[in-house]
Parts: sequence; C-alpha cells; structure tokens
Amino acid sequence: MKYNFDEVIDRRGTATIAYEGQRKVYDYENLEPFWIADMDIKTPDFIIDHLKNKLDQAHFGYLVWKQEEYLNAIKHWYKTRFSVNVQKNDIYYVPSILFTVTEVIREFTKEGDGVLIHTPAYNAFLNLIEGNKRVAVESPLITTDNGYELDHEQFEKVAAREDVKVLVLCNPHNPTGKVWTKEECAFMKEVCEKHDVFIVSDEIHMDFVRSDKGFYSMANEMKLDSPIVVVTGLGKTFNLASLASSFMMTKHRYFTLQFNRKLATYYGLAAANTLAVEAVKVAYTQASDWVDQLNQHIDKNMTLLEEFIKNEMSDQLSFIKPESTYLAWIDFAKSGFNESDVQKALQSVGKLATGIGNSYELGESHHFRMNLACSEDKLISGLEAIKKSFDALENDEI
Repeated sequence: MKYNFDEVIDRRGTATIAYEGQRKVYDYENLEPFWIADMDIKTPDFIIDHLKNKLDQAHFGYLVWKQEEYLNAIKHWYKTRFSVNVQKNDIYYVPSILFTVTEVIREFTKEGDGVLIHTPAYNAFLNLIEGNKRVAVESPLITTDNGYELDHEQFEKVAAREDVKVLVLCNPHNPTGKVWTKEECAFMKEVCEKHDVFIVSDEIHMDFVRSDKGFYSMANEMKLDSPIVVVTGLGKTFNLASLASSFMMTKHRYFTLQFNRKLATYYGLAAANTLAVEAVKVAYTQASDWVDQLNQHIDKNMTLLEEFIKNEMSDQLSFIKPESTYLAWIDFAKSGFNESDVQKALQSVGKLATGIGNSYELGESHHFRMNLACSEDKLISGLEAIKKSFDALENDEI
C-alpha cells in the first residue's frame, strides 16, 4: 500500500503546542511551526481504527499493562527492525521518557553532582538537569565533513570526574541526527562502567535511522545488573506524544525495584494508559511498511533542504544531512549574523517558528533546528521564508 505523507495538515485551533504554545517561546504569534518535535503527518489509519474499536468497549477501568500481547509486540519490533532479542522480564511500562530520565538522575546523583551529556543536547534534558539542581557536564560532538563524531578522549576525561554519576544518552542524537555506532556504544558503556557512571539512553528516535549503519540500541549492551536503562515509546514515530506513556528496558535489579516502588507508593503513577498500551500492540505488529515509507519521505525532504541550501544559500547556511530523526540542525555562522538577529528575522519576516539554537547548547549558538516531518509544500514554503529572512538581514531591512 502506498501512503501519502504530502497531505497538508492544518492543526490550528486543536490546542496543539506547535501552534497554541508559541507565545511561551517566541516574540511573535501565528508563526508557521517548524520547531517542536511532533509531525504534521497523521497517525496511520490502522492505529486509529484499532483505538476506535477499543473505545467501543465503553469501559476504561484500571489496566493490567503486563499483557502478553503488549510484551510480544515490543519483542517483535525489536527483533524484526533492529535484530535485538528483548526479554519480556526486562520491559516495564513508564509514565513518560522524561520522567524516567529524571528518576535515573535522582536515584544516582545528589544535588550539585554532574550529569554527562553530549552537546548540542536535547533542550528538555538540559532543563531537567538544571531543574533538579544538578550540573550539566558536556562532551561536545566533533563536527567533521562526514557528520558528527564522538570525541573519545574528551568523553573519558569527563566521565572520570568524581562528581559525574550519570550519562544521559540521546540515541539517535537530537538535534544533530547522529547515529551512534556499535563501537561507540560499546566504548561509552565500557568507560561508564569503569568510572561508575549510570547510563540512561533515550531512544525515542530509533525508528528514524536512515543510515546504512542501522540503529544500535544500548539494550544490546545490557547484561544482568548492567548500569543501563533504555527508554522509548511511540510518541515520535506515530505522532502519539499526547498519549503520555512509554516503556523502559533494564536488567538493573536495584533500579527496577526502586523505580517501581516509588511509582506506586511515592508518585501514585502506576496506572497505565489503556489507549497507549493498545497502540503499542498494533503499531509494533503492523507498521513496518508505513515506517519505511515515512523515512523515505523524510529523506526526500532532507535532500530538498540540502539542495536548497547548496543552490540558494550556500554563502549563508551550512547543513550536514542527518543520518536519523526528522530534525535538521542548520548552521548560519557563515552569514555573519548573531542568533538574536537571525531569530528576529525568521520570526518577523519569515513568520517561522524554528528551534532556537541556544536552548540546545550551554553557550551562544549559531544554529537553528527545523522539523521536516511535514508535506513537501509546507517545507518549500518554509525554505522560501528562510531565504526571505536572510535576504532582509543582508539588505538591512529589519
């Protein structure tokens, strides 16, 4: 079956953060959203139809999430998509990815401790670290002609710091789209175990890997009591972010015991979301072809962006086509303008909301992030608006 990802979706007036949440972030309103990481693409019909059928049961009491069909669907997806053999006893329902990341940080660090993170970094991670009164310790990615690479020597140096107790790994990486190799994951695990650093790996973008390397989950590195938690879910792949639930995988018995105890008796969050559990059952057994076609569409959009910059804006912008995710990390250093000027132009002239670079970095930024999970028409309009914005800067029209 051929799926249409070029349908133009207008989500204005639906209480969608991409539209209705702009006033909290931007100086202007009614901007065309290319910022927050959800898609202007519909959730597939076979998931919607399944959820509609579930709604017809007309009762939604407390749910036993640990169902064979749910666990088998996760096992099936990991086996068929990533060649990973996940054990059912290692799978746990969790309220959300960020909640789980926070609990790892709280469990294995104290206030003032360091949390290791690769920069640029997903801005929510930086916010969690600061909000929990921990310190972000950065391991900056190296920019090369072939993409972004891990600085092995620097990573081990900071991991060896006495105050660093947790690594928050974004796998694949947001915002650069870097795909971590098997060798890099094994290296990070070895270094972290050597220096008593616990790893929590957010793998929410796992289904968007378009590199020949393929996706390598940190679940591959887990043995009994390995200091590793992998957490992921359906939110990104199937545009189900508001069905707030995810699942984690770990073999670390102490963390599992503490996490589940606190979930039930401290936070009171042990109840599972029925529709989220049902969505896993159908998505992870029926969506393989849909996801493949979605990735082809995103790759086409990434190529369109790459060619546009090369042909129209090569003197102002640089762009490394990402190996994964639907997010583009665009460098405007060549333009000579600072971030404040660029954001003012993008918002006031281009009428665009893009990811603001400094929210992903610990200092000044010369990047903005752009969400390409949309129709080709929307993307083309957005690219024309970007060019118009930089032209206005060049002509001193702002």
